Amino acid sequence: MKKIIIIVVALIVVLGAAGGGLFFMGMLDEPLGLSKPAGEGAQAGGHGESSGEGSAAEQVAEALFVQLEPISAPVISNGRVKYQVLLTLSLQVGGIGAKNDVNAVLPRLRDAMHTELFTSPILRDEETGVIDLVDLKKRVLRLTRNMVESDGIEDVLILKLMRMGG
Repeated sequence: MKKIIIIVVALIVVLGAAGGGLFFMGMLDEPLGLSKPAGEGAQAGGHGESSGEGSAAEQVAEALFVQLEPISAPVISNGRVKYQVLLTLSLQVGGIGAKNDVNAVLPRLRDAMHTELFTSPILRDEETGVIDLVDLKKRVLRLTRNMVESDGIEDVLILKLMRMGG
């Protein structure tokens, strides 16, 4: 009897953690009805560019993101691996169609990113030790746009950069 109770409690904990993870990743927004309808942003309160809330504010309100799993990559300086970094990236997409396109190729995209980051590693300045984030973002953006073949990929955001070792 004790074993059954332990198994049931463990199953509830695992399912709760999985559901919580899906909720925070935004994968339950549509089934739960949490996403904002398409025309709601333009009709809410009649705010426009004349009221001080220009198109930049509207774009931020309507932005969609695809969170990628953390990915590790080596950092090279003077032709040697100095240390590794753990990157947490997010892609800003222009619409739900682009988000679906990215989600459709996510495993292939992750593989392509690993290949890109390990064959042409992340560079850092030899004097200051600063990682070239601009180059990293350009490479990931180019790779993603080539892989997804969509104009809806707007930007790559580096959410977290954690140094490992060295």
